[in-house]
Amino acid sequence: MDMPTPCPHCGNVVELNDMVSHPNEFKSMVCEECHDLIETENNQGSFTDDYGNKLTWVATPDDGLLEIYVNGKNITTWGYEDDPEAFFSDFMAIWNKAQASTKSGNGGAA
Repeated sequence: MDMPTPCPHCGNVVELNDMVSHPNEFKSMVCEECHDLIETENNQGSFTDDYGNKLTWVATPDDGLLEIYVNGKNITTWGYEDDPEAFFSDFMAIWNKAQASTKSGNGGAA
């Protein structure tokens, strides 16, 4: 190796030319493997609602799609523009209202 450089994220030593920009930190570099891992973490999330349902979301930025799963089952796919977390928050507002209506027994009447 001409310029061995440790990745600050995982500690693996890679060639300096193989380092890429950190997705979240402007002035930091990481190895390509860590970059991909961080990007994957940035494009997914999870939440447990008041009724014990585990909701997870996975964004595919290239397609602008947000897949939403409840207890491991895909229930919908939404398109998004900028921030998948903001769109998931919008979904959660609708989800919580629907869950509250269903659990209160009024069948969705508001």
